[in-house]
Amino acid sequence: MAKNKKKPAPAPQPRKSAPPAPKVVAPVRKPAKQVERTQTFASGFWKQHWLPALLLTALAFALYGASIRYGYLLDDEMVIWKNDFVLKGLAGWSDIFAHDSFMGYFKEEKFLLEGGRYRPLSLAMFALEVQLFGKEAHPVVGHTVNILLYGLTGVLLYRLLLGFFPTSPESRWFFSVAFIGALLFVVHPIHSEAIANIKGRDEILALLLSLGALWATIKYYDKGSSVWLVFSGLLLLLGMLAKENAITFVAVIPLSVYFFVKVPLSRVWASVWPLLIAAMVFMFIRYQALGYMLNPGKAVTDLMNNPFLGMSFAEKTATISLTLAWYLKLLVFPHPLTHDYYPYHVPKVNWTDWRALLGLVLHLGMGVWAVLHLKTRKVPAYAVLFYLFTLSIVSNIFLSVGAFMNERFVYMPSVAFCLLMGWWLAYRLPALLNEKTERPYILGAGILAAFVGFYCWKTITRVPDWKDAMSLNTSAVRLSEGSCRAHTFYVTAIYEDIYRKLKTPEQKAPWIDTMDYHIRRSLEINPNYSAALIMSAAVAAARFEQDHQMDKLFNEFNYCMNKIPYNTNVRDFVEKYLLYLAKNGGNPNKVASFAYSNGYERYFKELNDPQFAIKLLENALQNQTEDTRVLDALSEIYQSTGNNAKAVEMKARADANR
Repeated sequence: MAKNKKKPAPAPQPRKSAPPAPKVVAPVRKPAKQVERTQTFASGFWKQHWLPALLLTALAFALYGASIRYGYLLDDEMVIWKNDFVLKGLAGWSDIFAHDSFMGYFKEEKFLLEGGRYRPLSLAMFALEVQLFGKEAHPVVGHTVNILLYGLTGVLLYRLLLGFFPTSPESRWFFSVAFIGALLFVVHPIHSEAIANIKGRDEILALLLSLGALWATIKYYDKGSSVWLVFSGLLLLLGMLAKENAITFVAVIPLSVYFFVKVPLSRVWASVWPLLIAAMVFMFIRYQALGYMLNPGKAVTDLMNNPFLGMSFAEKTATISLTLAWYLKLLVFPHPLTHDYYPYHVPKVNWTDWRALLGLVLHLGMGVWAVLHLKTRKVPAYAVLFYLFTLSIVSNIFLSVGAFMNERFVYMPSVAFCLLMGWWLAYRLPALLNEKTERPYILGAGILAAFVGFYCWKTITRVPDWKDAMSLNTSAVRLSEGSCRAHTFYVTAIYEDIYRKLKTPEQKAPWIDTMDYHIRRSLEINPNYSAALIMSAAVAAARFEQDHQMDKLFNEFNYCMNKIPYNTNVRDFVEKYLLYLAKNGGNPNKVASFAYSNGYERYFKELNDPQFAIKLLENALQNQTEDTRVLDALSEIYQSTGNNAKAVEMKARADANR
């Protein structure tokens, strides 16, 4: 039957060669005129991506919400609660923008750190918050704002990466380069110092505004309106007013345009001019406020503000290289974490140390490789250059930052690490495994879960260290045993928060032993550390209340005053304690001898400071004993200051007791 007839076989077709396998390359944004705008810069971003944006913000509050109950710590004293300009509220803005950021604390020009510090934007925000909510409520407000801005930074990073690595409607948004990169950024525990310490607002604002400038630049290439270039320059200027390291985005932004917008170099330059203008405006404002560009002609001679003091060139460069290797280690494996990398938690090394050599090889190798792959626009090359550019200004290579290193210094460079991890997990790893397994995302998801889980756990356990001075310094002295600063700050926290609140000698005794050990360990590391010398005088006074050995007490006072004779803190403490001894039964002869040797022989004869000499000698007279040496000394000092009446009075009292 007809229906059973077979159809004739189709004519054979010429055999075609198999199409070449597609080359695996990173997705690159095409110019806006050639392709449709991506969902990052389209008007429907919030409608399409509200869920990941909400998750990132909520995660920031989940990880750092506990810090809202915490108070002020560390440099918060200098930039907020003891900064006169900030405490004036809005009335202090003119002074904040017209002076060094520490001027409101010190009340005078002080050159403590190379380059000075001009970061008025965060101080202006603190002043506004004090104006609106008051000083007492500000810690709650300050911590809340930090977390909110951090969450917004994660959302903006997601939005940018979504434009650089667009996703299709059927793809997994939760396993995209954009979301993984932003997720790792939000959970990374190395950010805990910048977020949990209110002073870290400068880091948060600098990155947020710099990423905003990058976003505005990309909008220019999408929209074609020069208004966006003006906006990018203004945002970067604000970023630099938050913290100087935002200036590195003058290089990062055109680099990003070159890699992801893929326009001719002539069009890349269009993005540079507003950034350069912003940088020049910032440098002009900064110069007007500080009176110098980087160095007012004074050397930083304090080891705690110049950790490379006394090092040879080889030692300095090798130690810097060691810290660079340390940063890479902390980005991948952020444990242990500490806020104290002062001398000598970071050891002084030479080029014979393998860690210094490793840092040099890694960073030179990364830099050379990235430059050689510029033309290929490979994502790892972009990440490496982003990292090196943003790290450069805080690396101590070009400008001393006053510390060997700090975790907050890689807050901005960490974006490169998170981007690279997101790209590798969401794009490169699935591409490598596509022909070897039916489920190429399983391994990537497992690796991501391990990183996110570890990072969340580390952040959650690290944040409570920032609760108060005692918890923070207890953590630091445990992890930074080689830091003289950690030991001193630990002693200070014990003295202020525990020792002074105890009532009986039995309760105080073990704490005196603890303080004595740590202050001596600090001075062993840095014998000239003024903060440790001040606390050693306080610990000596605490020990005297236990053993009543006045000779030992005065020996410690003499040591401190010989080391730092002009330090107002140690002078005030010794002066007041001498008055306390004179009024409360201290041995009159020993009190008088100490006052004479320091007041007359040291401060009057050697240091030509008659006013402080008078204070010491007058305090010694409060024990109702008319010591003729003290009276004769006072007569001579008063005579030298032109106070003849007091000179005659003291001479008469001395003659009456001979």
